Amino acid sequence: MALTDNDRIQELFLVVGDKLAPVNKKWWYALVIFLIVLIPFYYLAKYSFVQLIMSGYHAPEIVYTAGIQESLQIIDKKIFILAPNTYSGYVKIKNINLEWGVPSQDYTAEFKTLGGTSIAKISDSTFILPASEKLIVFPRFTSQTKPDEIDVTLGETQFIQKPDVTVNYELQRVNLQNNPAGFSMTAGIKNTMAFTVGQIDLPVAVYDSNNNIVAVNFTTINDVLSGETRTFTYSWPGAVAGAVRAEINPEINIFDRNIFSQPAGVSPFDSSTQPAPASP
Repeated sequence: MALTDNDRIQELFLVVGDKLAPVNKKWWYALVIFLIVLIPFYYLAKYSFVQLIMSGYHAPEIVYTAGIQESLQIIDKKIFILAPNTYSGYVKIKNINLEWGVPSQDYTAEFKTLGGTSIAKISDSTFILPASEKLIVFPRFTSQTKPDEIDVTLGETQFIQKPDVTVNYELQRVNLQNNPAGFSMTAGIKNTMAFTVGQIDLPVAVYDSNNNIVAVNFTTINDVLSGETRTFTYSWPGAVAGAVRAEINPEINIFDRNIFSQPAGVSPFDSSTQPAPASP
């Protein structure tokens, strides 16, 4: 039903028309002008109100920080008497960071007497893999004075995020020979990766029945082809008392982009490494 068909609505329109008929046209013009002026004033007032509200609002600050790396820890060190007036030793450094390693860690090891007299001093650098215990074997040296302790000092540590590369190998044929004339050990390692490995570091720790380290040694092998099995040997100048087992921990410097190669020249590194702030 149309509005015009409703008697009450028609009556209402007539009453309203009668009430508005006496109004002067000037007031109608004034009303139209007022509405026109009111529109921009409304938007201006709205804008001012929003600005006033926003002036007191502070957005939360988003701070992007690199993950905090835990410092390297020296967890063990020891001196060995290899022969009369001949000594060696080791230090073990622990890196508990799962995704961060050190491509080049400077260190200094000083062999001293209990009185503080320096007998030998060794300075070098090494890489430290993520989530690892680095066994640094010091080369043998001779001295008429027996060293009693090792002071090890680490240089500045610069962590780097590990590259997206997987290292695979197989240790084979580990054999120990502990004779009075000397202690020797042979083993083999197979490169099961698709790349030639430029260098594999092979530190070894020899343990007694109480799980104490009674000897250490170190060797390297170079340019191990894909699928190749390479044998290597350790030797000591005398028998090692109590030796029952050996633990070889092959290490490949994954931070060296030239460590892997193949004829096609394809790199196994899929993403770039990211440096991290130096450890305190």
